Amino acid sequence: MELVNGFVWNRHYINGWEWCDGIDKASWSEKQIGSFLSFLPFTKDSWDRSGQWLEKSQGEYWSRTSANAYQAKGNLDIAIDKLIEYGRPHAAIGCLGKMQYDKQNINVDQCVRALLAALSSREHTYARDDYNIVELIKFLQANNVVSQDDLFRVEWAYLPLLDIHSGATPKLLESRLSSDPEFFCEVLRLIYRTKKKDKPHKEPTAESKEIASNAWSLLHDWRIPPGMQEDGDFDGANFSDWLHRVKKLCTESGHLEVALVTIGEVLIHSPADPDGLWINRIIAETLNDRDSEDMRDGYSTGVYNSRGVHWVDPTGKPETELAEKFRKKAEDVENAGFQRLAVTLRGLADGYKREVERIIVEHKERDES
Repeated sequence: MELVNGFVWNRHYINGWEWCDGIDKASWSEKQIGSFLSFLPFTKDSWDRSGQWLEKSQGEYWSRTSANAYQAKGNLDIAIDKLIEYGRPHAAIGCLGKMQYDKQNINVDQCVRALLAALSSREHTYARDDYNIVELIKFLQANNVVSQDDLFRVEWAYLPLLDIHSGATPKLLESRLSSDPEFFCEVLRLIYRTKKKDKPHKEPTAESKEIASNAWSLLHDWRIPPGMQEDGDFDGANFSDWLHRVKKLCTESGHLEVALVTIGEVLIHSPADPDGLWINRIIAETLNDRDSEDMRDGYSTGVYNSRGVHWVDPTGKPETELAEKFRKKAEDVENAGFQRLAVTLRGLADGYKREVERIIVEHKERDES
């Protein structure tokens, strides 16, 4: 097949489309015509002949073409529509990626259709291009024309790709978590069992496990505290209303404890207070509340986990700096009247001090052995 491919390509290169059009194809099958066209450059000339020579059987071409977008010149809209139509959404995504690289105008609807069609595509796995997928999602996120429902579906479907490693985040989903208490509670219920004993437990299916995995990733990477507005301002009343509604819904469903822990984790991203305190006073007051022990535990866990993978300095210098940082933060909030929160922050400082001692001892023992 490679020999035939090379022969057809070479003849076309030398003699052009006149040679292709002059061949007697009367006895050829539609499959043979589709294969012949697929050996030719991926350009509008090939696409047009596919329609003329194959008519209703154009799939014989579109299912075989390499869809090399770098061979095409100008607009790829026609090719993208055909590739989606004939079950090649990943190839369509490659074309959209080329258009994006060339700074051409991209049809938002076409982009959404390609991304969603790719989810159930039977194309070979090597056809998937995660880089182009992420870049196209970022394009949709920055486009005011795309519908919120379409963007929601795309972000949810490709959630595992939208992480710190790709440089992308599920902006709409995170914003929905922070502004819609019903959605936040729904996501929690996808992951965690209720603590209510009268609720029957169902064994998870493969599909429900995948949905739960997506939900966990969304909450784990959540960075926008409730009350944060799109312009970066913090709305304390909005935060309080959101929290009140979550507490009510999660008390009813049996998910209150895990909800408070999860909220505590995202509150490590609290903005500073306008008066100069390093944490917004409304958030500090909430964390300091007598009934917010679970939230403070979540806050502490969120701080520890936020370091991620890191290099271990045998002197423990980074941990020493962190211990001092949280000791100072504890003093600041204690002076502001938030004693319970101060205790949590001192616990963090003490934890980092213990880390320093452990690191020094381990490296000393390693050097001596």
